[in-house]
Amino acid sequence: MMVTQPATAPLFDTMARLNALDADLLGAAPGPLEAGWFRADALLREGAPELREGLARQAARYAGMDRRTAGSFFVNEYAWYVFAGPIGALLAERRAPELDPANLALRFRGYTWEEDGETGEAERIDARFLSGRCAVLPDDPAAGLPGVTVLSDEGALREWLRAGLEAHVTPLIERVHAATRLGRRAQWNLVADACAGQFLNAGKLLGDPARAQAEGLAFVRAAGSPMCNPGTGYITLECAGHTGTFRARGGCCRYYTVGDGDKCTTCVLRPAEERDQRLREYLARQYAVAAPA
Repeated sequence: MMVTQPATAPLFDTMARLNALDADLLGAAPGPLEAGWFRADALLREGAPELREGLARQAARYAGMDRRTAGSFFVNEYAWYVFAGPIGALLAERRAPELDPANLALRFRGYTWEEDGETGEAERIDARFLSGRCAVLPDDPAAGLPGVTVLSDEGALREWLRAGLEAHVTPLIERVHAATRLGRRAQWNLVADACAGQFLNAGKLLGDPARAQAEGLAFVRAAGSPMCNPGTGYITLECAGHTGTFRARGGCCRYYTVGDGDKCTTCVLRPAEERDQRLREYLARQYAVAAPA
């Protein structure tokens, strides 16, 4: 039986501040395991109905989606939403939540997105921490409280979170592989891409993009990490005096296999020159300047 900490746990305070900053991107509010939610470790049971539902919700988005593509969409979505809050907490307040699957409650939810004047329907996963267990640095006011692990420095804190994330994801990748035949390497690349993207997003929101990118690279490229691959990282481009930093992908979500889908702008399968041209065109639209030739 999991013993939850009171709503005043320091980690919960951190999550509340992140939610106030951007609940859609960094949201991982604490809360109870109530109706409509399930513990993340439920996904790891053989034949788990929760995993079947998650994959089915992805497959329903596009007629004829094959099972490997449903698996890639699910893993990408999982890593993007479930690990956004922990990455934000690490960068914002140097607190790293415990990522034991039994410590997280999840739910699947559809939502309407809007970007650059376009809208559409998509799926997401909401995450809740069931306890305030976390790791902090020695000078954190939470040091010494029950359920709080104290680590020596920022590098140790980052590695603690990375190890917890990899332990969390490893059995899920096995379940997705068994259900969809999506390769393990492909899944780890998707996890790395999602984490790198969330470091980048959190850094922009927190006003410290350079530190966030350095931490993101150290996180996904750690020696011996299954996330480590040559493609995932960051690229900075210029257009008419304006610059933008983007995530470079090491994996492919297989969107090009569905309906009228195409390779994503930063897809690892798209030539780098073509990717960069499309990103410069995006910058031109953002800043209302002439597109590069």
